Amino acid sequence: FRSTLGDLSRQFSTLEREQVDHLQRLLGEWGLLADLSFADLLLYVPGDEGRWIVLAHVRPATGQTIYQHDYVGTAADIEKPLLQQALTTGEIVEGEIDEDESSAEPVRMMAIPVRFEGQVIAVLTREWASRSSRQPGELERTYVGLFQRFSQMIADGAFPFSGPVADSSAAPRVGDGVMV
Repeated sequence: FRSTLGDLSRQFSTLEREQVDHLQRLLGEWGLLADLSFADLLLYVPGDEGRWIVLAHVRPATGQTIYQHDYVGTAADIEKPLLQQALTTGEIVEGEIDEDESSAEPVRMMAIPVRFEGQVIAVLTREWASRSSRQPGELERTYVGLFQRFSQMIADGAFPFSGPVADSSAAPRVGDGVMV
């Protein structure tokens, strides 16, 4: 049995229906965002007793995932300081997190506040292994630059666009083409 975003948000958060709909619209588009970022994207919401809950996770088609396990529905631990900073400041923050022993490389996190109607309701993270030995090519730099533009739009509350929720299984991925 796989819990839906609505199920998890009712169980672990105090989000209102319109806020959950906003997050659902974000999830309808985030396969493309994961591809642009070459990284895992996770959606966290603040829960009770200072906990952060993973509501959703998407892996990129353009790179290797850093997480072998599915953490959806579980409480975050080591990510908490960056998540809290993004929530309270409303700004995008980045730092290194101490991953468990399953990751041989240090893990970087970009924490992006998800704003809806002027209020930060969740935090979207880009999580990736820092590969200091490899220099990204032009395509990767361009894609990550596009992801950073989307990140700022999410933090500003300008993305995802309002309207009907997209079917994420039919949504385009970056391999379908990108036009700026």
